[in-house]
Amino acid sequence: MRSSPCSGLDRWVSYMDEKLKTRIKGLIGKDAKIVEEDFERALCSADIGEVPFAKRLFETTPELVVQPKNVEGLVKIVKFANDEKIALYPRGSASSGLGGVVPTAKGIVVDLSHMNEIIKLNREKETIKAQTGVRWSEIEDFLNRENLSVRSYPSSFFSTVGGWIATGGYGIGSFRFSHLKEQIESIEVLFPSGELKCIRSDEEEVTRFFGTEGQFGIILTATLKLRKKQKRSLPHLVYFESFEGAFTFVTDMIKAGIEPYHIKYLDATHLEAVNTPLGEDLFRVNDAVFVEFEEDEERTKFLELAENRGILEEQYLSNYFWHERLFPMKTRSRKPTHVACELIIPIESAVPYLKEGKRIVERCRIDIQVESHIVGKDRALLIVTHLCDIRKPLRYLIHITLIPALTRLGVTFSGVPYGLGIWNTPFIKDKFDKKTLEIYRAYKKEVDPRTILNPQKFFSVRTKWANIPGILFKPSVFRLLSRAAALVTPGLAKLTIIQEREMRQSLLEETVYSCMKCGSCAAYCPAYIVTGDESVIPKNKLYLAKKLIKGGQIAKKDSDRVFLCTHCGMCREVCQNDLDLVTACSELEKMLEARFGKPEEAIREFVSSMESQENYWRFVYAQKI
Repeated sequence: MRSSPCSGLDRWVSYMDEKLKTRIKGLIGKDAKIVEEDFERALCSADIGEVPFAKRLFETTPELVVQPKNVEGLVKIVKFANDEKIALYPRGSASSGLGGVVPTAKGIVVDLSHMNEIIKLNREKETIKAQTGVRWSEIEDFLNRENLSVRSYPSSFFSTVGGWIATGGYGIGSFRFSHLKEQIESIEVLFPSGELKCIRSDEEEVTRFFGTEGQFGIILTATLKLRKKQKRSLPHLVYFESFEGAFTFVTDMIKAGIEPYHIKYLDATHLEAVNTPLGEDLFRVNDAVFVEFEEDEERTKFLELAENRGILEEQYLSNYFWHERLFPMKTRSRKPTHVACELIIPIESAVPYLKEGKRIVERCRIDIQVESHIVGKDRALLIVTHLCDIRKPLRYLIHITLIPALTRLGVTFSGVPYGLGIWNTPFIKDKFDKKTLEIYRAYKKEVDPRTILNPQKFFSVRTKWANIPGILFKPSVFRLLSRAAALVTPGLAKLTIIQEREMRQSLLEETVYSCMKCGSCAAYCPAYIVTGDESVIPKNKLYLAKKLIKGGQIAKKDSDRVFLCTHCGMCREVCQNDLDLVTACSELEKMLEARFGKPEEAIREFVSSMESQENYWRFVYAQKI
């Protein structure tokens, strides 16, 4: 057992020998599943973000992955890690892209996706208690039978309850119901000491767990406030000549006291991209405001305000757009990699920010799409997305460089980054005021004195190589670098634009690089639901395919698991990029069969095991109804 060279509180086991791993296995027993094979551990080394140099800066592959089956198992591993100074990285669906769940030092990833029970529905009080690993889609499916609904939900509908608490809190329905913390009655938290605590919404302490990305404790459950299921859906899309006109209309609508359920702004480029997969110019290529109403009275006031202000889209297309709210990551482009800047910004600052931001990206000859969820009467969640291709390294580096530049610009317009993780850590003093940071730092020392939860991120970054690269993440240094990058990037962009050319690729390769790793397929994969084996999820099969395409070594046991599939097509039904995952995985199977052979016996055992389990038939029945 060897300690890391970090000083002060940042001291934990830098690697785990076999004796230590054996002790963990004996301690946990049947209360958790332990994963230690290379491929499965590698799956937990990243989130949806594509940061090529992450592995050079941090130890991103964990020593072990532990999947607790119950609270008792989770408590055992957390207390053991605290006693032995082992870094812990809680993980849900990993649908963020800032590195909040990415390991930074040798340690244990605690995969909470199997703690996914809906514990209690209180029909009288209209609340529901759910474990941290329950996905929002699962809650909504459950509530449909009860004529109830959640008040708001993340646009990444397949993310987990604990994940949204830890990383965000704004999403669809936030205009009417505000931040997620206003919709929670209580949360249950497990601290590194092993203490379990229920914290109610009226306690000041509860706010410390929203948007702090697992720094203080692990969310076990949340009791959510519900509402009666809405009887009507009345969406409208209205076009304007400019983003200035669109945001002016949003401001006027709010001033007029109109109360929609949700408001969203989309720029012309976004709507142009929506037309591409449809094969028709169904939507106007204009800036637009999308509004969802649930009451006729509010819609009538909206239509009166909109008259002679903009152009209303036909109702069937507005309905289509409302359906698409659950698929926010659709690429709609031949450039498969998304890079995004997300800011919470005053509505009044959105227009001047976009004016300056568009000038920056135009100088760099980069295409962007802009959307904004209006999350309050004076705030907007603004998302600027760049479309690029990670297989073109220099060009991709330019795209990555633009993120801090656009974030820094947002700060000058009184905005704050939506999340921190690793890559936005230099902006922590912009996101939180001095008093709040002092409270958070003191609380961290109180509840996690050994800094075992998500170390080396959020508050400050610490890297490998004696933390020399970590100096670049210090706010003062980072500010200088981002300013310098903003000056150099346009010139580099002109050089790289010449290198742009279409790449010839197979369906499998196209699918591999177009997958956003959002986890939607995991929520509806019967093989994963029944087995709990991460390697059978389509997105993780594509991870293996990517390794194969790049010439990496594949183990036969990993190859065999690719064939454990029902080919039901549910993954394609929910894919945010509308990828032909069934055909792509079949192509992968053929490649692996030619190299390793087809594991006939393993397939027969898999099918027999599936068909003998109640969970499988419950899933099949649920799809039919």
